[in-house]
Amino acid sequence: MPGLTHLVSLQQAAGVEAHFTEFVERARVTHPDWQQSWLNPSRTLHPFFAARLRSALAYTARAKYVGPMKLPVRPRALRVRHARHALARARTDVLVIWNRSAKVLYALDAAGDARCVHWEHGAAWDPGHEHDRRDYFSRIRLAIANSRASARVLQLLWGYSGDVRICRNALRPSLVPPAPVRKAYPAATIKLGVAARLYPVKGVAIALHALQALRARGCDAELHVAGAGPELQGLQALARSLGIAERVTFHGAVRDMEQFYRGIDCLLHAPLTEAFGLVALEAASLGCPVIAAAVDGLPEAVADGVSGYSVAPTLPLAEYASLGGTHAGLPERVYDPSRDALVATPLVDPAALADAVTRLFASAAAFEAMSASASAHVLRTSDFDRHVSDVMAVIEEARRGA
Repeated sequence: MPGLTHLVSLQQAAGVEAHFTEFVERARVTHPDWQQSWLNPSRTLHPFFAARLRSALAYTARAKYVGPMKLPVRPRALRVRHARHALARARTDVLVIWNRSAKVLYALDAAGDARCVHWEHGAAWDPGHEHDRRDYFSRIRLAIANSRASARVLQLLWGYSGDVRICRNALRPSLVPPAPVRKAYPAATIKLGVAARLYPVKGVAIALHALQALRARGCDAELHVAGAGPELQGLQALARSLGIAERVTFHGAVRDMEQFYRGIDCLLHAPLTEAFGLVALEAASLGCPVIAAAVDGLPEAVADGVSGYSVAPTLPLAEYASLGGTHAGLPERVYDPSRDALVATPLVDPAALADAVTRLFASAAAFEAMSASASAHVLRTSDFDRHVSDVMAVIEEARRGA
């Protein structure tokens, strides 16, 4: 039985982590000839995933820790030796490195370049460790990209010249409704939602300003935010300064995302960068039209005019501070799919986001039609088992070529 080991951090309850959990579960059913294991680059595991992964993984190990002791970065041979032992115990034929390109050269050394597959979910945009990343991508021979945008960023930003296979993300099985959903037009308050980690890159401050603009226009709207992170207090303070605190609810990390999407009418998603945008599929599948930034891979996840609206970002990044955002961890450049080029990172204008909301709710008939078309579109075009099969075909390709 061939062995597949995943190097992935599961410290947070976010899109990559949830996707990994359901990928492992489905691959175990659809490809039972493969044994799957996990190499944890961190110390902890978010409790949302612990029970589910326990039965799906044949072997787990920590990549950088021996008991409570973290192995030093140098000499690298210490981590290489430890990881090589873990990979041998897991009977690894292929090592898939999820969304990491910095500080993982020890894994390439341990497994051997030919046995490693990089799976890009958006970390290629992250600033820092440039020399380390270029070294990593010069050694990776085969990569999976979760969108065309991800593939192009690997090539344009990092000069990646290896083989890349685009396997777009798909709707997780746990969020597939039994039938297409058609939401009713809200009888009173419009419930807008945001589903994102509370980090500057997710643009939650933009959604708060959009809500203020809607309220100033006389729109009876409120905002529900699902997600946790270090920006919580700053965003709460921003809501107070904008005079909308009583119209904003921060729900923290939400385990039952289906219930969250069923409780809102529309999802606002205006990040500064987004490799694909799984939340766009999730919300749309449950009848929530998505109003999203037309940046990076989001236009691949949002069918404009069918599952929502794409809003072109037009403001310079320099204006983010005046909106209450910070520049911590933001990429200097993002991918513009309309030009197939990297551009200086722009922002969605909150007024344009509010305009799209106004357009969506201009009539009950139009809203309900888009709610139905959003759900039907995702259920028709996003099949998780097909996604798993596409990814496993790449992994089999790596095994044959190793």
